[in-house]
Amino acid sequence: MSLATLIEHSRRYGSDASFVLLGGGNTSYKEGGILYVKASGHALGTIGEEGFVRMDLAKMEGIWSKQYSQDDDTREDEVLRDMMACRLEGESARPSVEALLHALLPFAYVVHLHPAIVNGLTCAQEGRQAVARLFPDALWIELVKPGFILAQTVRQRMAVHTKQTGAVCSLIFLQNHGIFVGGASLEEISLQYERVMKRIESALIRKPDFTALKADEAKVEAVRSVLQRYTDEEVLFAMNKEYARLLADEISFAAVASSFTPDHIVYAGFKPLWVGKDEDVAKAFEEFEAQHSGRAKIVCVQDLGVFSLGPKPMPLFMDSVAISVYTESFGGPLFMDEPMIDFIRNWEVEKYRSKVSAP
Repeated sequence: MSLATLIEHSRRYGSDASFVLLGGGNTSYKEGGILYVKASGHALGTIGEEGFVRMDLAKMEGIWSKQYSQDDDTREDEVLRDMMACRLEGESARPSVEALLHALLPFAYVVHLHPAIVNGLTCAQEGRQAVARLFPDALWIELVKPGFILAQTVRQRMAVHTKQTGAVCSLIFLQNHGIFVGGASLEEISLQYERVMKRIESALIRKPDFTALKADEAKVEAVRSVLQRYTDEEVLFAMNKEYARLLADEISFAAVASSFTPDHIVYAGFKPLWVGKDEDVAKAFEEFEAQHSGRAKIVCVQDLGVFSLGPKPMPLFMDSVAISVYTESFGGPLFMDEPMIDFIRNWEVEKYRSKVSAP
C-alpha cells in the first residue's frame, strides 16, 4: 500500500454522494512514524498528493502530555499551534481538524465519512440504542465539541473498551457527525463500510423519494429574482416528493428545521429559512439576517419549493432531508443542540474550512 493507493480510494469515496459531500470527510495513512492526513479544505473527490499533510506521529503523541486552557477559543488556538508544529519540515498546509483523532487510532488506514444513511443513526433519537443493537462491537460517542475534545473523548473510550474486551475497536459512530473506520488495509475498510451500510439499510422502514415535481414557474422566477438581490451566485431551485411533504406546513418542516452535523452548518447554514406561502420573501430573508447575524443559504417556500443561494447549499439540504427520512426508522430526528450549533458557527476552524473550500 502507499499514499497513491490512499488517494485513489479517497477519490472514489469523495466522488460518491452516498458517502460524502463537498469538502467533508477525511482519510489517513501511517507508515514509518509518519501520518499522512487530509489537509483542511480539500475535497476527497479531487484530492491529490498536495491535499495530504505529513505529520510526525511521535510529536502528535506528545500532545497528550500537555495541559490546555478550559476556554474553548484559547484551547483550540493552543492545540492548533501544537498540531502545526507536528508537521514535517517543508509542509505548509493545515491538517484536518480531526488529524489528532486519526493519529491515535492504531490502524494503518483510517477513513472518516458522513454517509446520510449512517447519519440516519447518528442523528436519531434512538441512534445510540440502534448502534448497540446493530453493531455491538462499535463505539458510540455522544455529541461533544469537535477537535481536541472529540479526540480526547475517543482516546479515553477506546482505552476503556480495550481494557474490557481485549480488542481494539475499528468502528466508531459519532453522534451528529458521522463514522470512523480503521483497518490494516483499504480493502478491509471497504468491506466494513459495505457491512455497515447494508445492515442499516436492512433496518429501515422507508427510504427518501426525491422524484422531481413540477412547480409554478412564474412563482419560482418571482422568488428567484428577489433572492438574486442578496447573492452574486446563481439561485438554484428544486421541488420533489420529499420537499413537497416537508413544505406542506411548519409542523412537517420541523423535521429539517435545524442542523444535523457540522458540515450542514458550514455549507448550507445553521438552519434553513421557512417562508409561509402568504409571506413576503424579501422581508422574511432580511428578518432572518437581522435575527441571526447571517444570511440564509437555503430558503424554503411553503407549497412551492426549495431555493439555494449558490450551488453548495442545495446538496447539503437534500442530505439533511435524506437523514431526516432515515431517522424515522430510529425514533425520529435529533439535531445538534443550540450550544453546539453556536460553537460550530463561531469556531475558527470551520470558518477556515469554509473559506478555503470556496470556489
